[in-house]
Amino acid sequence: MRTVKETYDLPRRPGVAFWQWMVMLAVPLLALGLWRLLPGSPITVALLAIAILAAVFTGVGLVVNSRQANDPPGRNPGPPRKS
Repeated sequence: MRTVKETYDLPRRPGVAFWQWMVMLAVPLLALGLWRLLPGSPITVALLAIAILAAVFTGVGLVVNSRQANDPPGRNPGPPRKS
């Protein structure tokens, strides 16, 4: 019996868009968690800002450097245009 992935020719691993969404959801959750864990003092705010920037740049770097972002696009020919 064929699986759903084989039937509909779905990719074997999540795409770049999935990882972008994960980064966009994880960074605010990380910030809220750190803010709840550490009360608002100037040092905490500075550490929180550094942690958020590090998380954003790390996440964006992982997404941009992913193998799928470097693969050339496949050929998807369409029907000829009528003029």
